[in-house]
Amino acid sequence: MASQHHVRILATPPSEDAILNSLLEIVRDYNAHLPPGRNPIVFGACELNAEMPLLLNLPSSRLACREPLSEFEAVNAHFSAQVHAFFHALYRFENMAETPSCDNLDLCRPDEYLRPVIRILNQSFDIYPRCYHRHFHTRRLTIQDPGHLSTLYRVTSLRILSYRTNNSDPAHRRPISLRVPLDLVTHLRHVHELDCPWLGERLPIAFKSKALRNFSRVWAGPWRDDRVEFGRAVRSAMPVLPPYLSKVRLWFWKPNAYGDGMDQAEQMPDLVGSSLASSANEFGGKDPVSLGLRDLGSRLQELDICAFITPDLFRSDEGLSGEHMRHFKVEFHPCAPNGRWYFSGPRGENPYATGFAITKEQHYPPGHLQEDDDETHKLLSDEEDEYWGDEGIYNTRQPDMFRISPIAENINPLLLAFASSLQRQKMPALEDAELFTWLTWRPSMERWEEYEGSDEVPPTEDEEDTVMFRWGVKYEAPAVDGDGKGKVTWQVGEDWRPDDETIKAFEDLVGGDGENIEWQGFEFLERRNQDSSVYV
Repeated sequence: MASQHHVRILATPPSEDAILNSLLEIVRDYNAHLPPGRNPIVFGACELNAEMPLLLNLPSSRLACREPLSEFEAVNAHFSAQVHAFFHALYRFENMAETPSCDNLDLCRPDEYLRPVIRILNQSFDIYPRCYHRHFHTRRLTIQDPGHLSTLYRVTSLRILSYRTNNSDPAHRRPISLRVPLDLVTHLRHVHELDCPWLGERLPIAFKSKALRNFSRVWAGPWRDDRVEFGRAVRSAMPVLPPYLSKVRLWFWKPNAYGDGMDQAEQMPDLVGSSLASSANEFGGKDPVSLGLRDLGSRLQELDICAFITPDLFRSDEGLSGEHMRHFKVEFHPCAPNGRWYFSGPRGENPYATGFAITKEQHYPPGHLQEDDDETHKLLSDEEDEYWGDEGIYNTRQPDMFRISPIAENINPLLLAFASSLQRQKMPALEDAELFTWLTWRPSMERWEEYEGSDEVPPTEDEEDTVMFRWGVKYEAPAVDGDGKGKVTWQVGEDWRPDDETIKAFEDLVGGDGENIEWQGFEFLERRNQDSSVYV
């Protein structure tokens, strides 16, 4: 569909002078509009809208269907240059704030601080490509030479998020490497909070179109390798982590208000097995993300995560636990990162009990010289004629979301490990903790017909209805100055209970007599409520 071509991008990264001048202009404008008698600005928010360079898709020389490595490297260098310029401009701003200003502008007094926000904008084209390969990005943006970033001392919080993150459509979004937040936060010596409500893990999309499923494929090899990079980044960052960092939010994927729309009958990858650049022994055969989050949490007061996890998140062979942890919130995906599901269908349907092994030959994107997949392009052309209508082929989905019943042998170890981590001797300052997931009933038409009229599933009127509900457990610790025993609230349905060992572990947290254990029923919803301010 496209011939090989030289990299053509149209962009010039903003200079640090331009960024600094923009910051100063914000201060001047703010101070000029202050009411009489008010002190000059308490300078807080400063944003970098990290633009992707405009890719030129000339009619005479179309862009290749798959992005060549050379093109990505040019885009990544542009992104990295913006972040370096942003940090150095903030460094110069801090230095200016330490000295009297020639125009008596109070830039930043001793008790004031900076709260930078980095927003990653979507990829743009002068003419949007006809091939859907270009809609979905596999390679992740990185910070080149992170050791050369300026060290900042007035930054107390850092937010990193995608532009328009309130929209769950991944088209044209470039994900960042999972190690980017750690590469940045280690240069913020007085940072208290790291907030990343979307790190770009992308879930498979259940398009009805077979061609679009191919175009939007989530390549398992790079997915696994970047999770390994996160584990390594945490290990590297721990010795130099800013001492004031106490609150972290890391949502690896963005929760969808209507469910993630997956085909839960498809086999998931084993993201825990050894990668091309590592061995299983590097992390002891355990999930590097779960281990990294566990280690990071040992230094924090608040941790809020949305991630694929294993029980290793809560276990600690060395006995190291969150001695400062006060608030611990974990939303886990119904599938574990090793490809084993925590939930099955109501009648035990579990098409694939384990994840597939990732190989170099099958699970990495092909090189740019192999971009002309004529068979897929022809299939797309045929399907566009078939699905032509008001919805359009891109908006026509066929999810099969039926996993709403816990698989005891998989979920009990997760619940037990969670309960064990909450013991007072491990988390003496803990106030509350919760472990939960959102389950969705929107089965395929065939599966819906099998269950039509059954009381085994949430009530629906037709096969296109979506029903969601929250499944999990919450622990509220007793007040430090009170004589209470705390409380455990289960929301796992009326017909299911954890095994006796798990129940006892939670009862031990609240006195061992079961008096402060509450069992709640499900609240079935068409969509989950979400706080839109998370993405502002």
